[in-house]
Amino acid sequence: MMNSTIKKHLFIWGACFLLLSVLAACSRSESTSSQEPVKTNEQTTKSYTTQTGEVTEIPTQPQRVIYLGSTLGDLLAMDLPVVGANLVHASESYIVDRLEGIEDVGNPGDLEAITALQPDLILNGYNQDADRNAAFSKIAPTIPFNSALPFTERVRELGNIFGKQDEAEQWISRFDTKAEAMWDKLNVAEGETATIFLQLGKQLYVMGNRSLGVVLYQEHGFAIPPAIQQNIIDKDQTFVQLSEELMPDYAGDHLFVLTLDNDESRAESERLLQSTLWKTLPAVQQGHVYTASAEWNTDNLLALEQLLDELPKWMNQQ
Repeated sequence: MMNSTIKKHLFIWGACFLLLSVLAACSRSESTSSQEPVKTNEQTTKSYTTQTGEVTEIPTQPQRVIYLGSTLGDLLAMDLPVVGANLVHASESYIVDRLEGIEDVGNPGDLEAITALQPDLILNGYNQDADRNAAFSKIAPTIPFNSALPFTERVRELGNIFGKQDEAEQWISRFDTKAEAMWDKLNVAEGETATIFLQLGKQLYVMGNRSLGVVLYQEHGFAIPPAIQQNIIDKDQTFVQLSEELMPDYAGDHLFVLTLDNDESRAESERLLQSTLWKTLPAVQQGHVYTASAEWNTDNLLALEQLLDELPKWMNQQ
């Protein structure tokens, strides 16, 4: 990353009055610049280089943020001032009680609804849509935000945007410490593998090392089955759709089955768990199958915090 410098500017307020020293701690991320904050229309701003390489002026301390994307839990876990979001992605049990004061602006974001909230910053998780970025920029400074990044990169990016780099590093450190303690209690044997199957309607998927895999495949957790490493992770994929006859190729020593909460998905999942092929899998025969809602197939911060408590419950209840 590019090292930045700290500059001091002295502003003289009045004739023989007060000197105010403004220290601008510029981000140490390649996504920020070394420009010092300036004051414009009573709002202190800084130059910021987005993940798409554009330089824009954003508030140094945003107070009214619109977030559009699938990882609202990141901002809520970091206590960032969100006033509006596309709440279609916020129906999960770990987030519903954290939405007070946040208006639903539709998906992928209604311009009138967003304008009415008078935001001072918009984070657009649908960053590939240049036209919408341009439209949002007419309302407030807009940052194309890649919500598909691994969670540590998202946390650090948010730290850079909001000037909370230290808090971001502390969050990651706390998570790693708590996760290590969880795995010590679960006492997974070295080399034991695990697989995440995801049932969405009639479609069956196997997940890689993102979402729930962030937790399962940690250093002290489960090993990754070779087929998942070769066919998903090495190919920089998040998941692959799977035909049932290929399940044995991907199945590890432990199986986590996540099912979307609707009738079709539950019926298909139940059929799968009762199938002859499923019952031949070694993990099934040894009782190493754990079922949960597909809402946990995420790596947003609110979910990750709770997953470290939920995962031992899943495994101990089987």
